Amino acid sequence: MKKTFYSVALGLAGLALTSSPVLAQGPQHRNCGSMDVLAQQMAADPGLAQRMASIDNQALQFAAQKTNAAQRGAAAAITIPVVVHVLYNTTAQNISDAQIQSQIDVLNADFQKLNSDASSVPSAFASLAANPSIGFVLAKRDPSGNATTGIERKQVTQTSWGTDDKMKKTTTGGLNAWPSGSYLNLWVCNLSGGVLGYAQFPGGATATDGVVILTTAFGKGGSATAPFNLGRTGTHEVGHWLNLYHIWGDDGTACTGSDQVSDTPNQADENYGAPTYPQPSCSNTSDMFMNYMDYVDDRAMYMFSTGQSTRMNALFATGGSRASLKTSLGGTAPGGGTTPPPTTVTYCTSKGTSVGYEWIDLVQLGSINRSSAANAGYYDGSATSTNLAVGSNTISYSAGFASTGYTEYWKIYIDYNQDGDFTDSGELVASRSSNLASTLSSTFTVPATAKNGATRLRLVMSDNSATTSCGSFSYGETEDYTVTITGGASARSTRLAAGADQFRLYPNPASSVLNIARPATADAELPLTVRVYDLRGAEIHGLTLAGEQLQVSTLAKGIYLLTVSDGQTTSHQRFVKE
Repeated sequence: MKKTFYSVALGLAGLALTSSPVLAQGPQHRNCGSMDVLAQQMAADPGLAQRMASIDNQALQFAAQKTNAAQRGAAAAITIPVVVHVLYNTTAQNISDAQIQSQIDVLNADFQKLNSDASSVPSAFASLAANPSIGFVLAKRDPSGNATTGIERKQVTQTSWGTDDKMKKTTTGGLNAWPSGSYLNLWVCNLSGGVLGYAQFPGGATATDGVVILTTAFGKGGSATAPFNLGRTGTHEVGHWLNLYHIWGDDGTACTGSDQVSDTPNQADENYGAPTYPQPSCSNTSDMFMNYMDYVDDRAMYMFSTGQSTRMNALFATGGSRASLKTSLGGTAPGGGTTPPPTTVTYCTSKGTSVGYEWIDLVQLGSINRSSAANAGYYDGSATSTNLAVGSNTISYSAGFASTGYTEYWKIYIDYNQDGDFTDSGELVASRSSNLASTLSSTFTVPATAKNGATRLRLVMSDNSATTSCGSFSYGETEDYTVTITGGASARSTRLAAGADQFRLYPNPASSVLNIARPATADAELPLTVRVYDLRGAEIHGLTLAGEQLQVSTLAKGIYLLTVSDGQTTSHQRFVKE
């Protein structure tokens, strides 16, 4: 919206008091919850307005450095690793990998001006249609350095979600964010209230940073439903995540609001459906209603402006609030081909000969969440996996009964040393009995001596207390899954690769001080930037870095992830606080 820039701090304070209007509309009209969520966050966090004001001032300074129109249109190429957290209650909500990839494809097309409808921009705006040069890729490396598809799935009992961020936390039934400094987090779920999606602006809490999108408005095909079936809800919400406001400035119809961008026409309010050019308001020739930050249908939006492109790219410039994404390794597969393939391990068979009376009907551990009927005595779920960190973990499980609830003996095993059996000390992680169909839970501790990487989880439920991890038994069932150990023995023993071009951490484990040794080839005058995350991906604040020593005495015992950079070399490492 074309306006003289007003005081950013004052403008943001106004946003905290004035949210977007609540419209009595059905699902056939776009409804974004980002501004309402921003107002709630500002009310709860007194420092957010100032942080956002600083981010906006940095964007203004970045734009001011561009001295002509051609330079203003230039954008620095970046590819952002993406993790998609799928929360589903019904089978239809468990969207396919292909539908997820279609959303990534749409983001790449729209944020690089490769969209097939880019030529539909009216001639009056054609010179302003920009290529932000921002790319997206499903993550190939998780926060612990392990290979990943960039997709997490979890079946939930909750039938719908609001805009209170509960889907972003395992403690409230959702899935935790991965570190926001290294990934764009996308949550896909059944949003309520007619909301298609909402995003968190730069400057908000790291634990909730990312974008939430309605299952039926995500990507193309599958569950995506017209008129929001072309992936443009993702484009709109990621635009907010990259610091773009609604094009009309969220001021009702006053013609006094601003989207903080100078080349978008002053516009009265949002447009819906598929308007015909021109659509004048606020004494302009026409609204730029085809802009991704308006409210039109997916088929009617197909451009970012040059000013919007500059504003987004300011985030990745020096001092930008999302600049760490430029050095993220999340989009790079671990190993780079230098790690030898794992040895194939064959496990003994285990099977119940009769499931006519009882069977395993639920297994929940991390992102593994499977409900089932009888599976002929054995279910091979080894293609289903979850990360399992060193330390305390909880697994839930239950029995299904045809009628009477018989006493069942549960034994749960994990092959911690990956030697193909469950007979080593500590590999029987849970053992209990029950005659109830209700869900049982067992807490177990993954030892620090466990070998990193993928290994087997086995659950055996039998009516015979003598049943072990191998062989046939009479009544009951066995189910196998894969767990990927993180923070285990290999991580601690290798510490940090001792190559001349990498940082080194010592001592590791550390009790009070963690030393950071620069690469031999590094410039000792460059300041270090250090970020620490717990294994849930939440950033730890308040630690003191003095020179090349990080004070860690205030940390609780456990495994942590550390990113250290001198602006030229960046390392992502684990360390243990003992």
